[in-house]
Amino acid sequence: MLEELERVPAGVDSLVLCDIGVDQSRLAQFVDKLGDLARRCEVMYIDHHYLSAESEKRLTKARVKLVHDVEECASMLTYQTFRKDLPEEAKKIALYGAVTDYMDASPLAKKMIEKEDRLFILLEATLLSNSVAERGDDMEYVRLVAEELSRMKQPHEIDEVPRLAVEQLRRTVGLAREVKRGGKKMGMLAYMRTDQHATGSIAKLLIGTFDVPVGVAFREKSEPGWYEVSFRGTSDCKVHLGRVVGRLAERYGGSGGGHKLAAGCRIPRGKIVSLLKELNRRL
Repeated sequence: MLEELERVPAGVDSLVLCDIGVDQSRLAQFVDKLGDLARRCEVMYIDHHYLSAESEKRLTKARVKLVHDVEECASMLTYQTFRKDLPEEAKKIALYGAVTDYMDASPLAKKMIEKEDRLFILLEATLLSNSVAERGDDMEYVRLVAEELSRMKQPHEIDEVPRLAVEQLRRTVGLAREVKRGGKKMGMLAYMRTDQHATGSIAKLLIGTFDVPVGVAFREKSEPGWYEVSFRGTSDCKVHLGRVVGRLAERYGGSGGGHKLAAGCRIPRGKIVSLLKELNRRL
């Protein structure tokens, strides 16, 4: 992200960043960079990931317009910020984000979804998230989906979304079998190494398979010697995973962060066991 911000061209009048979730090790640099950009254009930062009070203060002081609330997902915050300029159908798209981020019980999303056909919202959100999971590495496809959503198309109306969603469902059935065979339990968490991209889904499957409050799935990144790790938790998880994972990843030479019950990090391969043991100790 820092590299992308360096490439913001001169002459830009306004810049809006949403749902960035910068890891703790780079947060200070990120805040400084937004402050630099705010000197030459209008900058708005919308997020629901954890930000320290000091970071919020520095962003505000740097004239960055900050929209931040850990109780709502980023799609709901974005919708609320721009709702006067958006068509009526946009609230459905905001709700798809709330559902797929497991935040449809948040104060704002809960009120909005009560006024919709809940099953319709859940089905469309599932089609959308599963199709992106199936083709998530294809950024051209992700951009296509984003463009179609911006035209207020529903997920089932977008080419390839229904087919890809079904393919991902079939893949998930296979993943569930793999989790039973390859997952391991360590105290309050279960973990598994995989070569699949859907590490978040695998982490959730581990929770149910091993009846634990936290699931951890990791795979080797394209850069040798590093793991990409996903963490998922249930309401029985007593720690804020995003904060704990961010601190532990930094301690072991990596970086990471996230939400209370969903987080991610990158970490040297040789440190994964240490991270798992320390996380289990804190649980």
